[in-house]
Amino acid sequence: MANLHDRSEHAVTQEDQFASTPLSPDATARAGDVRGVDVRTLPPGTEVVVDTSNSHYRFVMLEGAGSRAVVQGGLRFDDCAEVRIAGSTFGGTFLRVGWIEPGMYLELAVGGKRLGTSRVRSVSILRQRR
Repeated sequence: MANLHDRSEHAVTQEDQFASTPLSPDATARAGDVRGVDVRTLPPGTEVVVDTSNSHYRFVMLEGAGSRAVVQGGLRFDDCAEVRIAGSTFGGTFLRVGWIEPGMYLELAVGGKRLGTSRVRSVSILRQRR
């Protein structure tokens, strides 16, 4: 797979994205920082950049319904790996399925295991890869 750092730098800030409203496919064309995103609504090829308290991750959404993506970043993903974005949690049993939400912990499913990140600080949607 291609290195996820190879991309154009054309992100534009999106001012008033409410956390309870998933981004529409039209919004991803503009790109920018968001307060939260339901990744299940994003078209394939959309890049999602997540900064946590301890790491930086870049996801590229894959074909098909759901929350499958290729990820690179953090301590666990030096190389690209396919994951399922399970959702966001406050650290307990509540899981906001399919969402990446600042202030919460991101949970990823990979290889039959569930991995958690440190607290999400920011989420950015970048232009769709061509």
